[in-house]
Amino acid sequence: MSPSMTFTLLKKISSEIAIGNIGVSEPCQGADVVITRKLPSIPANSFYPSPRFVVTEYDGQLSWLFENIRDVFHDVESYGFWKEELFGRLGNAANRYIQKHESHIVQKLLLAVVHEALCVAEEIETGEFRTLSISFNNEIYDDLFREIEIEGIAQKSEVDSFIKSLGIDV
Repeated sequence: MSPSMTFTLLKKISSEIAIGNIGVSEPCQGADVVITRKLPSIPANSFYPSPRFVVTEYDGQLSWLFENIRDVFHDVESYGFWKEELFGRLGNAANRYIQKHESHIVQKLLLAVVHEALCVAEEIETGEFRTLSISFNNEIYDDLFREIEIEGIAQKSEVDSFIKSLGIDV
């Protein structure tokens, strides 16, 4: 899929969310991310690393969005190699938004995640998208280098501006 088509599809998803057309899916998990309403108990000495959890009352809506974003990126070159970074970043974006906005609403949460997807699409297009070749404990590039490198990071003001550009009060 061409980068311009990826941007077009992500902007279409943004527009649908902005007018309230939000679907609901069964809570999903994949690419080392689990979207859930309640954090499950995590075994202390498991052989496998824990997935990245996103805990929200909007688990069905966020799962719907992740599925739509998966469909947008699925045909982009090397998707199978970097999908954990993509969905890890989307999970991180959701978690950051939830932490900063304790009484968040579904529309703004989803738009913050779409904003991160747009950032990833831009990084792929410009050749700046980074992933780890080898990962330990479900870590992604975004986890390890977010504080060291500020590139590509959606600041709260950027996300708020993006949401405002869709005609939604922040």
